Amino acid sequence: MRLSERCGRATALAGVLVAGCGVHSLDAGTPGTGGGAGTGVVDIWPPMISDFEDIAGATVVQQGSPPMNGYWYAYDDGSLGCNQIPRVGDPYRGEPPPTLRQGTSGALALHAVWKACETWGAGVGADINVPVDWDGGIYTGPRQPYDWSAYPGLTFWAMATPGTDISLRFKVVMRASARIEDGGLCDETVVGANKCGDEWGQNLSLPANGTWKQFTIKFASASFHQEGWGAPFKWDPRDVVGIQIQSVDAGLEYDFWLDDMYLLSQ
Repeated sequence: MRLSERCGRATALAGVLVAGCGVHSLDAGTPGTGGGAGTGVVDIWPPMISDFEDIAGATVVQQGSPPMNGYWYAYDDGSLGCNQIPRVGDPYRGEPPPTLRQGTSGALALHAVWKACETWGAGVGADINVPVDWDGGIYTGPRQPYDWSAYPGLTFWAMATPGTDISLRFKVVMRASARIEDGGLCDETVVGANKCGDEWGQNLSLPANGTWKQFTIKFASASFHQEGWGAPFKWDPRDVVGIQIQSVDAGLEYDFWLDDMYLLSQ
């Protein structure tokens, strides 16, 4: 079973154009920081990936050296009854969660909702190194890698709505494992049909009682690996193009929140 993002149409977002199918691109708007878009690039160690304090669109904040850059997107299996909010091609925006966790960076988080995606499910993701065209154009070329070899992993907070599915898989997308059609380098005429996209990652179980929990992904951990259904790819932290969080159980209802995602310094 191949788990791949599904192409969405280019979407206008507060003066920013975001392309579908994982190649999400933005114009030369003012770079943002961990406090949301529009306050300038900051080199912070370890860098934040997203805090979702951006009402116009859930961004990958421009921290790190060089600064990361991108937007969060929805993808699903395209099955007939699949209902995802936002729909594929529409932007995620920071929303107030039903409860704030202690020590949160702000009042907003990413809210992911879908149900009846019967084939393999749905997910949320972000490319982390989208080139900026300072002339206002849209980047639509191949996905660009970012070097995460200086970081042993990442951490974030998540919360599920009670009564919805709590089984998710966190995935790190590399060029080597992403299909050519999705802006990667994996050629299914070589590795086999539906064999690209078996990303390195880790399964997660969110609390069922509607409370926040911190998750830490360590790249050297035995729990961080491919699922095994696709072509094998060597883990290469220098080849990272994005992250995805995807349903484990097809057809069930998912309703969860993400907040404050950082790379680890040690």
